[in-house]
Amino acid sequence: MYFDLYLPFPLPPDTDDGQSKKSKKGKGKAVPTPTPSTPTPVKKDCWSGIESRDREVFVKKVALSGHLGYSVVGLTISPNEPSNQVIPSPFSSGLPFPNLDPRSSSYASSSGSSSKTPLVQVSRYHMRLDDNRVHPLTSQNTNTLKNYDILSVAPTSEKAFQLACTDLSNPGPNQISIITLPLHERPFTFRFNWKQMRQAQRNGVVFELLYSPALYPPSATSLETSCRYRQNFLSNAREVIRITGGKGVILSSGPNGNPSTGLRGALDIVNLATMIGMPSNLAKESISNTTKNVLLRAQARKTFKAVMSIPKLVPPVDDSDNSNVPSNKKRLSDITDVEQGNNAKAKKVRV
Repeated sequence: MYFDLYLPFPLPPDTDDGQSKKSKKGKGKAVPTPTPSTPTPVKKDCWSGIESRDREVFVKKVALSGHLGYSVVGLTISPNEPSNQVIPSPFSSGLPFPNLDPRSSSYASSSGSSSKTPLVQVSRYHMRLDDNRVHPLTSQNTNTLKNYDILSVAPTSEKAFQLACTDLSNPGPNQISIITLPLHERPFTFRFNWKQMRQAQRNGVVFELLYSPALYPPSATSLETSCRYRQNFLSNAREVIRITGGKGVILSSGPNGNPSTGLRGALDIVNLATMIGMPSNLAKESISNTTKNVLLRAQARKTFKAVMSIPKLVPPVDDSDNSNVPSNKKRLSDITDVEQGNNAKAKKVRV
């Protein structure tokens, strides 16, 4: 079973524009929250408001991921700019392809469910961090973030990287599961602090390397820039593997210039991981076992400080209630009393 936890899901234009406004430094007016008298409209499904072209491109990408052998894909919602607001999960009303997910009721009812390959779809909220320390991982957004299976961040500076490895990785209801490192753009201006990275790994956070932006840049990118993207990705990825030893590192596709074809097969990703210095066993686990553990730990985030079971108090039975005890239980109690008396006599004889 192979995993690809970063498939960008298209957003409606109004939702994307409303969340892409940068927050200003200093004091300002708070963002008005919707009042109960003006409830937000409920979407019929996750495709509401999405253009037909974006939908067609995403359908092709999901079909290609299933053809390449991936069993679990992460439907990623990613705002363009850092914000303290959370985009509500469009998958709360339903998955994009419920007939492919074995957890859905429509999977068993659909015709030919035994012959088709299942494709588990998990939701993910991905946000970008900068020096402003603006992020939506607050107690006010906990209920909205619970609708997502995975939370991840992409730091763009040294302060943001420190914040992601220390504060945001601590166990809690808004704990992140993945720290994404965009390694293709340029050599990193901040160094990777191995102490901070080890602290994040002790809390169960993994580091994600995106290969599609380096291998499949936009068509308008020049040849020289494309070569530099690959060089930056290989050199920065080797540095990450050197610090972590290949443990707690996963590889995903991510956004790219050609969304319909910007994917590689699972074994090709294993080969790429060995090229950047990852051991062969960890290279295979980077798209299988390690990613599976990410989903298991993310489930624990939803039950943080929650009641797992309600204990039942059973009062002791009085001697006066022995009349209600069945005869077979009385016989067993008499036998145990006789055995205890015999053991006490045997101890006295030994003394």
